[in-house]
Amino acid sequence: MNGGVARKREPVSLSQLQSYLVSKQWGMEGALRQVATIWRRSDDSNAEVVLPAAESLKDFEQRISDALNSIAEHERRPVGEVLIDVRRAFADLIAVRVIHDDTSEGTIPINDGVLLVARARDMLKSAALALYAKRRQFSGHPTDEAKAYLDSLLLGQTEIGSYVINVFAPIPPASASSTPEGVPTVPLATAVTASLASGLEALSAATTDYGQRHDLTAFDSAVQRGASSNLCDALLGLSGQDRKRAFEIRISAARSPMFEGENKVFAFDAKQVTALAKASEYYKDNYVLPDRTVTGVIKRLDRPVGSETGTVMVATKVTDQDKHVAIELGVTDYDLAIMAHRQHEVVSCAGDIHVTPRTAKLLNPRDFRVLKSGSLF
Repeated sequence: MNGGVARKREPVSLSQLQSYLVSKQWGMEGALRQVATIWRRSDDSNAEVVLPAAESLKDFEQRISDALNSIAEHERRPVGEVLIDVRRAFADLIAVRVIHDDTSEGTIPINDGVLLVARARDMLKSAALALYAKRRQFSGHPTDEAKAYLDSLLLGQTEIGSYVINVFAPIPPASASSTPEGVPTVPLATAVTASLASGLEALSAATTDYGQRHDLTAFDSAVQRGASSNLCDALLGLSGQDRKRAFEIRISAARSPMFEGENKVFAFDAKQVTALAKASEYYKDNYVLPDRTVTGVIKRLDRPVGSETGTVMVATKVTDQDKHVAIELGVTDYDLAIMAHRQHEVVSCAGDIHVTPRTAKLLNPRDFRVLKSGSLF
């Protein structure tokens, strides 16, 4: 009836099981010396669960397994389902569902399955990093606290529904701790879940905005809400090696001051996956801005001996950042650039701007002009 005996070393604490029993209208009716407590129900005289009295007991793990089996037998369902419900009451659940024809039967290519689990962890790692600082890109190792959080994550059973993996972020037992000002504190796991929800919400809105305007600046404001290239790369991994699958992230958070028990769902379709790739490169300062006009003064000229073409460096602004944009010019335009440089005149040139962390270059340059006084605006 209960689907088999619960395996040992299940990560369920005594206090969690006690709270679960209370929530299901079980009551403690007695004790067996100092080694166990007896729990019964008023509506079923045959129902009984025996819990170990302390986690220090030598056979604690076996007694917990026995208790789980008793609960499962009474509830007429598998032990695994009981475990999930116990954990959900004391953990945040992050469920990742990938959607594609090749996952409709509840299976997934093994390489993509491995990638899915790894990127789910990376997703939570990026959310943890965003707690301490808001950056376009994170590098280096997480803090000791963030590493301990990542080590505490649990991978639950997969589900059929395209293909679903469940990640549990255990919430430690509640305490009465607070700041010196009397403000109640929240567990790190809860704060990370909130950070993840904020970043996903920001990227969901930004990818939709980008799809309408095709303007990379749509991703700028998302950074202050927890978005980063790290989060984008993790999400891209959820779509598979070929980035062909849509996916959905469902957050079921334990009740806390940050969450009131509501579920949050964030869905990314194929177009948004493409936009995430653009956002990742943008956050890494490696992107192309199509069909732009560079306007500014020439700071440097360079033409190799014997060459007809030369390169000029134009000081300008790219997405509100000061940049020196390299523009390769033919012989006629380069001669015009020399004169403009000598006279400190403003020049303009159209093309596609390729931006990297250290450089900016105008691709497909065209329509180079020297702007006389009064022609800049």
